[in-house]
Amino acid sequence: MNLMLLSSDYAKLHAAAMVSLVASSLGQTVNVFVSMEALPGFHLDAKERESIGRGPIGDAIHASGTPDYLQVFAQAKEFGDVHLYACSLVADLKGWSLADLSPLFDDMLGVAGFLNQIESGVSLTF
Repeated sequence: MNLMLLSSDYAKLHAAAMVSLVASSLGQTVNVFVSMEALPGFHLDAKERESIGRGPIGDAIHASGTPDYLQVFAQAKEFGDVHLYACSLVADLKGWSLADLSPLFDDMLGVAGFLNQIESGVSLTF
């Protein structure tokens, strides 16, 4: 399974994390490319992560005490073969290195590099 995270919507990031968790627990390999407005949500600085918007569902998820999307992605990586890749273009535009981002990332790649990493299978965009 291949996921491209592009949105700065909390509910979408959480949904992608849940899909990764379920797929990995079922033995599927999951490759996740985090780019565009989604990448700030994976920054180590909480102020950068604040750019991730929460609509009504995102607010409800957050208020419920459910683990956030970063915690769910960490669980997915523990359960199975899950790989997260940060977009090098967005990181360059923001002046970030891999050290500025969540330790969940396996590497920083461009779109071509990510497409080279993935195999055939289901591809979803969030």
